[in-house]
Amino acid sequence: MLLVMVAFRVDRVASPVYIGRDEALETLAATMRTAIRDGPAVALVAGEAGIGKTRLLTEFTRSLNERNERNERNERIEPGLLNEPVRVVEGACTEFASSGGEGFAYAPFVAVLRRLAKDGAATASAREYRELTRWFPGLGEPSAPDAGERRPRTDIGRPHPHTDPGGPHPHTGPGGPHPHTGPGGPHPHTGSGGPHPHTDTGKHRLYEEVLALIEEAAARRPLMVIVEDLHWADAASRELFAFLARNLTQPGILLVTTYRPDATRINHLDPLLTELVRGPRTTTLRLPRLGRNDVGRQLAAILGAVPDGPTLDHVYRRSDGNPLFVEALAHAEEGTPDSLRELLLQAPRALPAPARRLLGLASAGGSRIAHRLLEELADESGDGLDALIRVLVDHGLLVPDGDGYTFRHALIRHAVYEDLLPGERARLHARYAEALSTGDAYAELAAHAAAAGDHASTLVAAYRAAGQARRSYAYQDQVQMLERVIDWWDRTPDAGARAGVDLGGVRTEAAEACMFSGDYERGVEHATAGLALLDEHRAPERVALLLEHRGRLLHRLNSIGTPDFERALRLLPDDPDDTQRGRVLGVLAMGLLPGSATGQRAFDEALRVGRRTGDATVTVRGLLGRGARHRDLDALVEASALAERLEGYDLLLTVPMYEATLHTRDGEYRRAIDTALAAARRARRFGLGLSRGAALTSYAVRALILTGEWERATALLDEALTQSPPPVQDQVLRSMAGQLALMRGDLRAAEAALVETEDAPHDVSMYHQYRWRPLLALAQGDPERADRLLGRALADPGLAELHGVDSLPVLITGALVQRARGDAHGPAVTARRTELAAMGRVFGVGDDGAYDQALRMCLHALLDDTGWDEVIAAWRELGQPYELAQSLLYGGQAALLGGDRDGGRTLLDEAAKLAATLGAAPLTREIALAAGPAPGTGGLTPRQHDVLALIAEGLSNRRIAERLHISPSTAGVHVSHILAKLGATTRTEAAAIAHRNGLAR
Repeated sequence: MLLVMVAFRVDRVASPVYIGRDEALETLAATMRTAIRDGPAVALVAGEAGIGKTRLLTEFTRSLNERNERNERNERIEPGLLNEPVRVVEGACTEFASSGGEGFAYAPFVAVLRRLAKDGAATASAREYRELTRWFPGLGEPSAPDAGERRPRTDIGRPHPHTDPGGPHPHTGPGGPHPHTGPGGPHPHTGSGGPHPHTDTGKHRLYEEVLALIEEAAARRPLMVIVEDLHWADAASRELFAFLARNLTQPGILLVTTYRPDATRINHLDPLLTELVRGPRTTTLRLPRLGRNDVGRQLAAILGAVPDGPTLDHVYRRSDGNPLFVEALAHAEEGTPDSLRELLLQAPRALPAPARRLLGLASAGGSRIAHRLLEELADESGDGLDALIRVLVDHGLLVPDGDGYTFRHALIRHAVYEDLLPGERARLHARYAEALSTGDAYAELAAHAAAAGDHASTLVAAYRAAGQARRSYAYQDQVQMLERVIDWWDRTPDAGARAGVDLGGVRTEAAEACMFSGDYERGVEHATAGLALLDEHRAPERVALLLEHRGRLLHRLNSIGTPDFERALRLLPDDPDDTQRGRVLGVLAMGLLPGSATGQRAFDEALRVGRRTGDATVTVRGLLGRGARHRDLDALVEASALAERLEGYDLLLTVPMYEATLHTRDGEYRRAIDTALAAARRARRFGLGLSRGAALTSYAVRALILTGEWERATALLDEALTQSPPPVQDQVLRSMAGQLALMRGDLRAAEAALVETEDAPHDVSMYHQYRWRPLLALAQGDPERADRLLGRALADPGLAELHGVDSLPVLITGALVQRARGDAHGPAVTARRTELAAMGRVFGVGDDGAYDQALRMCLHALLDDTGWDEVIAAWRELGQPYELAQSLLYGGQAALLGGDRDGGRTLLDEAAKLAATLGAAPLTREIALAAGPAPGTGGLTPRQHDVLALIAEGLSNRRIAERLHISPSTAGVHVSHILAKLGATTRTEAAAIAHRNGLAR
């Protein structure tokens, strides 16, 4: 029934006509036009294996090349087609990269840059592209370090100064400078296997240089950059692709990538795709399977004749519209095999033995093999080898690709490789390992040696590959390679001597690499295992370094790293010139609350060490402490300048948190907003938008809430939360969203936000929930539960170590709760007021910013019900409309109680306007109750008028009962009825209404 391929008669394997993808081709053309006209664009081509993703790009590239040639000949281009010549460069991710991380980091971008260099589209001078020429010498000559630049160290596997992955303490609240930023900042580092100019600084400089080079090429001619098989991408390639998609600005650049949707979760691609699809000029093409008619057209093009109906039905049913399977079935014999693997192996198994051996050899090398390597490994050479390769190419098994070959499809390679016997595979991998042993392709060497069972070669190659990954800033790859070293350590005789490092050193490097890759839990495991291997008496500095690593990692996991920092300090000499001690002091201080005496001493000592040694990282941390403690903006300006010079992005993004906090304390909210948002934009540029960007956004949101810009604050919160920030930042942002909901009167949303964050870490509770949980209970009509929640907050000794802008609002909440409780619990309320007043005298002492001072005045006014004129003036000066409206309300009520009806009404009128403008519904209702007229008698009985008069005098239920000769319970019933009839929520509010409307007789 089916036409059969005669052995070794060259026949069409793929259809010479591209079928069923006209719409996809036009979509790509439209996306390219958008990139040229509007700015850089991204195209995501998704489809199952064999669906034709590569063929789509091949056909599109061919059409571009044809148009380019017609342009060069000045021929007319059809309307709607691209009128400008487009340069196409491409690279592919390798399968090795996804199977244990053995592949070369940035593999697709190396191919892209090599093509740009070959075409003369971009050249990299050593001075302009320092990192890029060091990383990829083919683009230019690496430059020597600038004068004064730290040179990388070459000591391998020994203690070294620590590079700090930095970042805000995950519990950070925008209130403080405890922005709890946590450790941050760069240092020179020894990586596995050799020197490199370290830290995220170098990584981001490398990324910037790749971006600049691509934009330089696109400025000369529109450029399409293709990265195939993104589902196989190593972590570094995924990160660089995201960076380019996020930051390219030069018009005329189209980034295109292909991926298999069924492999995204396994290979950690989902987060990247989620980010990419949000781009303003991102197009997603999902290639469907072919319909029956298109399958018939494909078969006709392959076979040179229109297939009969039964043949078409059979192929369509078996292939299910997958073009690769249609090609395989087109030449399959009668009675095709049931499994896809057997179907794909029919052509390879029909090859002559020499060609089949060569194909098996190629399959062991991965998805691509260089001709030079194939020539070294093959049994044949010269013309004989070329003839065999020609057979494989003509049968559609291999495809020429630059200076090497790729399998026409990965499924074919998998089938051929799996068809090898275990012994065949081991011998082939051993041949690859031997051939690679004299070069520097250590990751591939490690993979082949492992597959060959060569323990020693695997361990050494993996350790050297880890060093390469580190020098390329591919930290996840580094961790994978180091873990391969650990796995093979006990199986390798003299492992330490072979690798040039002991196992404790490997664990130390793995723990640090985990900080840079963001895998904190794994990093803690490595640090703990490393500590078990080292003796603190024989190697105190090495133990201190591992403790420093683990402390930071725990810090990032919302746990407590302070004990590790303190233990590390005990192991280090008390030497003012010891930079390692200075680093530990700095991170210890940054992990403590801002008012902590221990933290303040650690900051001071870190600054002294930094000044003495000239270590900029230690100096910056000390300056942060000085700026926070003394409200010294000059110190923060100096810290920022030092961090900028080092280009340490973690410290650069830490300093703005301290600056925003200081501006907030000084009442300079606009500067706080601008500082935080500018830094958040910078964080997003370098792929830190979810972590550092979310933290910085919370600083801006706080200031926006204070200035009454609630809509803008809500928009920022919604945007940040939809991007799924890390858990603690998510809790901070949700707590702030709950605060806004409560002020707007959406109690359901406020309660939901607090329920979602009920397991928040201690710091989040202190900075956010200690205040808003009691206020929610109060809004729900339960002042006693509000007071119980308040009591738990006041019992926390950590409150005393916060700045006044964070601790005083909790005390103000307490005063509002007591105001609502009124005299019903006279002694308890009096005791609580006394407690709040005592705390107010010690909390935030020395904090003399404008916001600090206004909060302190407000607390005293709430407790004493005096001084409202000064409080109103303070909030008016600061421009905080919500606090101003509240104070106008309480000041107006006090005026009414004092008999100043006109003055009280004026204050309440202003308060009502402010609250209405803000959309603060509960406050608006409270003001309306205080200001609104009541019926002449208020609907009260004569006895209730008597009770109301005594309420207005401030008497408790017990005293009212004594005065009127009734029982306390009867007095309580009267009070409840009075409050209901007057629409008042508190006794104080009822008294104000009585005085204003003359109801108290």
